[in-house]
Amino acid sequence: MNRVKPLHRRGFTLIELLVVIAIIAILIGLLLPAVQKVREAASRMQCQNNLKQMGIAFHSYHDAQGFLPAGKINSGSAPATSPNYYPNGPAGQVHNHTGFTLILPYIEQENLYKQYDFTYPSCNSNWQGGTLANGGINAGNTAVVGTKIKVYTCPSDRDPDVVNETGTGPYSRQNARRSNYLLSSGTYTDYDLATTNSNPGAGAFGNNARTKLTEVQDGLSNTIGVGESVQVKNGTPGTSTNFGPYWGSGTHTASQGYTPSGDPRFNINGPFDPNCKTGANCAYAWGYSSFHTGGANFLLLDGSVRFISQTIPYPTLYALCTKAGGEVVSNF
Repeated sequence: MNRVKPLHRRGFTLIELLVVIAIIAILIGLLLPAVQKVREAASRMQCQNNLKQMGIAFHSYHDAQGFLPAGKINSGSAPATSPNYYPNGPAGQVHNHTGFTLILPYIEQENLYKQYDFTYPSCNSNWQGGTLANGGINAGNTAVVGTKIKVYTCPSDRDPDVVNETGTGPYSRQNARRSNYLLSSGTYTDYDLATTNSNPGAGAFGNNARTKLTEVQDGLSNTIGVGESVQVKNGTPGTSTNFGPYWGSGTHTASQGYTPSGDPRFNINGPFDPNCKTGANCAYAWGYSSFHTGGANFLLLDGSVRFISQTIPYPTLYALCTKAGGEVVSNF
């Protein structure tokens, strides 16, 4: 009688198993950079799409009002003698409204816009002698400025958190949601009086500005309207939690991009503090920066979006951020 011999299955030896694991690890190591590149490309594209939507919104606002929105309205960082944005309002009243709030109806956020009361401020930042409108921020505005808005968030950055600071100092904010974009104000900041078209260093989005597109003498395709800025910066040690941008809470440094003449520390991803070595995080408040490799995305006033390299000569970036400086700009 023939007996069937049992089958002996040969298993993996330890060496063979280690070899397989090593091969899998190598394949994963080769695949991960490609996946990360695809993910970053998608994030960069989404960021550019955000800016395109803002471009349409700003042009729609201009069509409706006859001018672009101000970068900031009745800033609590500016002297109390600043011209009042509201002709019939009491002098010296602080509102801290931002241009990003004004275009909410044009980025499919009309319901949120209706919840915002422009007779109250967006935050209680007030340190130059003004008077907070209606006594300070109300519950409705507190809720609005804490809302996460996809169009104002670059997916290459962190999920935007909410920051609070009590009192009425420069960085006083209530339920303020971080964001990733700044409105170009040229050599002006939220400290300044209302911008004037006669100043060649003025950007399109100064305090209490009402810039008409016809007043952009340098050309809409050569003038920056909005630029990227990372949410948390370490340009000055110990103060990174204070810096903006914040889309709706118009506190100090929250909504405007600043490019002072002759100061390359404000170049794209520029390390304001030479001791800071961590890339985009080293940019200062008001500075343009991003976590995209090699530069940042910008919206030009003609509605187009450009990725501008961080190696751009600073005088060229400065020229792009002024609306009537008279500079000749090409190849940026």
